[in-house]
Amino acid sequence: MIFYFSAIGNSQYAAEKISDATNARLVSIGRSLRDEQFDFDLTQDDYLGFVVPTLACTLPAAVEQFVHKLNLAGYAGQYVYGVFAGGAGSGSESAALGTLLREKSIGYNGSFDLVMPGNFIIRPDVPSPAKLESMLNNVDKQLEGIIASIRAKKDGLFTTRAPKDLCTPMEASSASEKTGTFYATDVCTACGLCMGICPTRCIRPDGNGRPLWEGACMFCLACLRHCPTEAIQYSRNKLNKRPYINPKVNI
Repeated sequence: MIFYFSAIGNSQYAAEKISDATNARLVSIGRSLRDEQFDFDLTQDDYLGFVVPTLACTLPAAVEQFVHKLNLAGYAGQYVYGVFAGGAGSGSESAALGTLLREKSIGYNGSFDLVMPGNFIIRPDVPSPAKLESMLNNVDKQLEGIIASIRAKKDGLFTTRAPKDLCTPMEASSASEKTGTFYATDVCTACGLCMGICPTRCIRPDGNGRPLWEGACMFCLACLRHCPTEAIQYSRNKLNKRPYINPKVNI
């Protein structure tokens, strides 16, 4: 079984490739959080994987929430691994996942880093089209090595040191109290896509069906990335940056 969290498709793409090679079932962490589904049975599984992005050198808050609530039946010492999509890993994200799993009495065989285009466009810009193409062309080669290690049940990066943070912090976002940092511009068509994909369900419609952020936001940026009209912005400074969605997956 593979649990994956993906806001822009990178982790989904990796999870699908690993699933095909290891005959593992796929479970979306974002969908499980929205549906409040946390009970799973590993009796028929040889592997347990977590394929997720690295955010601020640690886990997305969605992953931390999901693992805390996870109830696994049939765990009997299966090979357990993490794959972190993003830049070169710091090890903190692996330590965070290992810490969460130990709290659930689940073993951990370490993790593997998968270099892919970054997600957090609020600070750095996305790479140029040429750089994106180069990075994406190298992904399958990286995955071949990762998949070979998983199938051979080799240990990946592993540390027992305590991570500085288990996950990126949640941020209270309230349009009504004027503490929100996300907003929709006039080009919003009230399509509702952002509300449907938010893992914490912190986006609700206003009287015209346009999004308002009210609740705990984990900054996965799925809403901003997937907006078909690029109406969603952060703070009051328009993000004049190219949105990036992995072109090889259907989200």
